[in-house]
Amino acid sequence: MSKSPLGRGLSSLIPNKSTEHTVSSVNQASSGQNNLGQGLTYIENIDIQSISLNPYQPRVEFDEQEIFNLAQSIKDKGLLQPLTVSRIDQNRYELIAGERRLRAIKSLGITTVPVIIRENVSDKDKAELALIENIQRQNLNPIEKAKGFADLHQKFEMTQENIATHLGISRSVVANTLRYLQLPKTVQNALREGHITEGHAKIIAGLPTQALQEKVLQNIISNALNVRQTEQVVKKDPNQQLNQVSPEVKQWIQGLSEKIHNKVEVRKKGKRYIVTMNFFSEEEIKSIYQKLL
Repeated sequence: MSKSPLGRGLSSLIPNKSTEHTVSSVNQASSGQNNLGQGLTYIENIDIQSISLNPYQPRVEFDEQEIFNLAQSIKDKGLLQPLTVSRIDQNRYELIAGERRLRAIKSLGITTVPVIIRENVSDKDKAELALIENIQRQNLNPIEKAKGFADLHQKFEMTQENIATHLGISRSVVANTLRYLQLPKTVQNALREGHITEGHAKIIAGLPTQALQEKVLQNIISNALNVRQTEQVVKKDPNQQLNQVSPEVKQWIQGLSEKIHNKVEVRKKGKRYIVTMNFFSEEEIKSIYQKLL
């Protein structure tokens, strides 16, 4: 049987058999590389106000539109997966996984929610499980992921090798991701907000000075350089400023971006201008089409 790309992950938290009882205990999960499956598990409906947030949640940015869409899905189809919590005392719980679902449920005015209650969960396990859930759902931007790795390393003294093993990823991924936290704040913000990719960030991280890193960042953004173009610029002369696109054209592109509420990029190749728009669904394409009619 092939190994899961993220180890045992959240599957170790889900009961392995169904029950007709409101509260059910589940056998301990089988042993593995970590202790995430140990301890009793219960399913129960609890007061939503009794749940406090996970202090080790690596994700700090939540898209309000995504939360709204999730809330509508829950309203139409119901909650397909319970939240996962640990018990603080008889009537209080701390969230381990499912903050997006929790926010969506609260927005609907629902007062009780089904949860999987985990007993005897350590702070390290809470941090690790929150990180695993977000990685599995691809909900973390690279900087949030890097800070999650840093928490496991600094607060719980886990080595890069330990982190990689527990999350089912390579050590090089952990090492490269942690390097993002050494970048200037301007570069970190650009990576967090999606103005540059991780490919860009890796190239910038290899430059010797902060001044040079920020200069290359500005070159990438000003000229909409892709990763390959950035590699070529850095290899030839990282101080080179192409300045291919005039301020007037940049202003037009900015105006277009604001008009259609979508990221628009422009770069010049020879005498041609290449304008790029990014879409994440057919509905977004339809929306832009209708706005441009």
